Order: sequence, then structure tokens, then C-alpha cells
Amino acid sequence: MKLEISKTNIITTVDQWLQFAPPMGKEKHWKDDRSAKSLAQFMTDKTQVKKLENVLKKLGYDIRGVISCTPEANTVLPGTGNGRNHDLLMIGKDFVVGIEAKVSESFGKMISKELEGASDNKQYRIDTLAKELFGCEVNADSKNLKYQLLTGVMGTFFEAIKNAKTKALFLIIVFTDGITPENKPAAEANNNDYEDFCKYLGLGNDGGTIKKLNVDITIKKIDISLKQ
Repeated sequence: MKLEISKTNIITTVDQWLQFAPPMGKEKHWKDDRSAKSLAQFMTDKTQVKKLENVLKKLGYDIRGVISCTPEANTVLPGTGNGRNHDLLMIGKDFVVGIEAKVSESFGKMISKELEGASDNKQYRIDTLAKELFGCEVNADSKNLKYQLLTGVMGTFFEAIKNAKTKALFLIIVFTDGITPENKPAAEANNNDYEDFCKYLGLGNDGGTIKKLNVDITIKKIDISLKQ
């Protein structure tokens, strides 16, 4: 699998990743055993990235040719303002992958919290995304889902449409080396939030695939250790 990682410049090292595609908090969020730096270490290590290659192969994705990878890629969402910020967006021959990296960092607020005092624009965005993915506006059940999961899935889907791909993978990578006894409850809460989201979509606890228009959208979570 041949990857081309770039954001204004080609990226081949962890230091270049920080230089050309830093996380929103820059050095504040760039720490050992946290998600931003762990993702950079993973994607620039040819041995480690074979784990991702195996995931794509099992899903039947065509990994021939160069796969374009853009850290901190932004996808336009309904309404105005900032869109979906992917930790990494990958575009291959027949697929798009939107990656959300985690250690124990949360999936952010529930949809209900995002709606509290929301502007008309924010309300429009959430209702539009919910209709697109859930088939209805936000209701009592979906209000308790995490907004970041909604935007992550739909942002990946929109990129598949934009790039004329038939397969879209929203992939959560959990880097387990940084999960300490102190932050294990937060990591477990993330897993519960993920399972609740999958269940609401009619999928199993470990995710699965739904079809929207001509795109197969797969939702998946994997655990990765950089020490193995």
C-alpha cells in the first residue's frame, strides 16, 4: 500500500506532521501517548501501517496505486461555518476513509448539548445531518448520541460523494498504549458511546455497513498498540 501524506507539503516524519498539519491545539495537543501524535507515529511507520492495510484488504477495498492522505482535512457540512475536521482523510481508487484517532479523549458533546441555545444555522445543520443518516430529525433517542460521531460518519460520506467513490469507511483508531488506569473509565465511556451510536443505526456493537445512495458506509473501531 503506497501512501502519500501531505498538507501543503509532503509529510514523511512525525516532526513534519507537526510542522505542516498540527492539531487544532498545536503543541498543547501534541503529546506522547495522546491521539494526535500517536496517529502521526502510526501513519509514518511502514511496519505499523500494515495493520491499516489489512483492515482495508478485509473490507475488499482496492488499495492499488497511490492513496492520498490528508491530516486535519476539513469537509463542508450543511449550513455555514466550520465543517467536519478529520484527523486524517484517505482517498483511494474506490474508497474514502475518514479517521478519528483516540486514546481516552471523548467524542465531545451529546447532540442534546449541542442543541442547547443553538443558532438557527446549528439547528439546521444537526437536523439535516440527522435526516440524512437517521432518516428523521433528532428525537428523544438520538439526542443522547455523540455529535462527533454523527459529523464523522456524514463527513466521510460527503467525501465519498465528492470524490465519486462507492465505499466510505469511518474508522476510529484507539491507541491503547496511552490508556492508563486513571483514564480507563474515559476510554470505556467512549466505547459505550460508540456502541450506542452503532445500535441506533441498527448495527452490531462492533459496527458494520449501511448503504446510502450508491455508497457503502462502513463504521468500524480498531485498537492499536504502537509497541506491538
